[in-house]
Amino acid sequence: MDTIKLNINRDKAFVGAAMPYRVIINGTEVGKIKIGGNMFYELPNTQSILKISMAGNSLTIHKIEKEVVLFPQYCKTGVINCAVKTKFNWVGYLTLGLLQAIGKTEIEVDYC
Repeated sequence: MDTIKLNINRDKAFVGAAMPYRVIINGTEVGKIKIGGNMFYELPNTQSILKISMAGNSLTIHKIEKEVVLFPQYCKTGVINCAVKTKFNWVGYLTLGLLQAIGKTEIEVDYC
């Protein structure tokens, strides 16, 4: 197997719904994913870095981003599923986005 399929799903959270996430793999932006969207990408069969990033919105200037390392050697079926979840950050909300971002993101990786 020379390549691995990467399947990225974004949830339908209210926080950050108007802004797409930038999908960056090994330092190169490969696309954007909107609320409730899916994205498929072919990865080389080597360790890769997946970064999900959203610039600040009208309420905050802070970035919402998360980075994970993908290990294809753990994948038995040739498909890695990633679920991107956006959660509410109470400290950001209480400070109106001045001290922290109003949302935060999590990436769940499933090696099928």
